Amino acid sequence: MSAPVVQGWCPGAHRPMMSGDGLVVRVRPRLARLSAAQTLGLCDLALRFGNGTIDLTNRANLQLRGVAEDDHQPLLAELSALNLLDAEPGIETRRNILVSPLYQPGDLTARLTQALIDRLGDLPALPAKFGFAVDTGAARLLAGDSADIRLERGASGLILRADGAETGRLVTEDEAIDRVIDLAMWFAERFTSDTRRMARLIATQALPEEWQGHAPGPTAPALQPGNSEIGPIYGAAFGQLPAAELRGLVGASGAAALRVTPWRLFLLEGGA
Repeated sequence: MSAPVVQGWCPGAHRPMMSGDGLVVRVRPRLARLSAAQTLGLCDLALRFGNGTIDLTNRANLQLRGVAEDDHQPLLAELSALNLLDAEPGIETRRNILVSPLYQPGDLTARLTQALIDRLGDLPALPAKFGFAVDTGAARLLAGDSADIRLERGASGLILRADGAETGRLVTEDEAIDRVIDLAMWFAERFTSDTRRMARLIATQALPEEWQGHAPGPTAPALQPGNSEIGPIYGAAFGQLPAAELRGLVGASGAAALRVTPWRLFLLEGGA
């Protein structure tokens, strides 16, 4: 297996991070969503290979902790069987995408996120924690969460905004991902060891006017535990999900899927 990564690295599935009780293996759900079968399978893996708890991260990812080094490769095989793993480690690292959790299947957020996933191989080399946000609902939910390039809805339509800039560039859906790649290229040609995030870079270098001029729309109130149009929202104390209890909850609710958020909350899509 690959050598465990030292503290400070953003762990992934292929490149775990060592902690006091074993490896931390991060799973990045596509479109912030795991089907019910994937959720139940991940719970089983947490009980079999980890410490029995699944962590929610502030990047809307999931982490298994306490994984023994000898169990890393068998765990990867099981994650791959659940379709929770990118075959190429480089693509997994780039799939650092926050998604507004209240999207509907096939809507603009879902379409843009999938289009970005399909084009990850076209991105330049970027710092490990460089990320994207797709937040194109009527009101923004991810404005306070970490992302370097944002797709949002503005008064005039869809905008692409560099994090740290007050305004963004008006784009069409068809050209949006091309422009995301262009902005990533602009960043990749200029960042330094001291400016590895977009907001830090544009604080030191002027962002070209072509990337500005259109204000984003309003922000939405923070989600709270309760009901939503997607399904019930639950809070996770300390961002921790006991795998056995989560397995029982998903099964009892009849949910079709679990959606994760950056806020220690999760949604049971279609659940009672």
